Amino acid sequence: MRTLNTRSSFILLQLLDLFTTLAAFRAGGFELNPLVASLTVHFGRVGGIVLSKVIAVFLMLGVRKRLWMVNLFYIGVICWNVVVVVSLVMRKH
Repeated sequence: MRTLNTRSSFILLQLLDLFTTLAAFRAGGFELNPLVASLTVHFGRVGGIVLSKVIAVFLMLGVRKRLWMVNLFYIGVICWNVVVVVSLVMRKH
């Protein structure tokens, strides 16, 4: 639990979300979050995702008590991204 409540865990999870989202794009997926999807329209897929991660890190700086909940949420997002990537790759083969 203590590990989930650290800023370094948050940054690591943001990087994992970035890489799994980009893998999903490469496999034919698309962004479901409407705010992030809007950023990808304006700044391109990579630029929009990277910008969303930078914004998330700045927002995280103001969060102290419930960071473990946010980190737990991102673990779920990363798991979902992996499921999407695997299912898209399996569908192509």
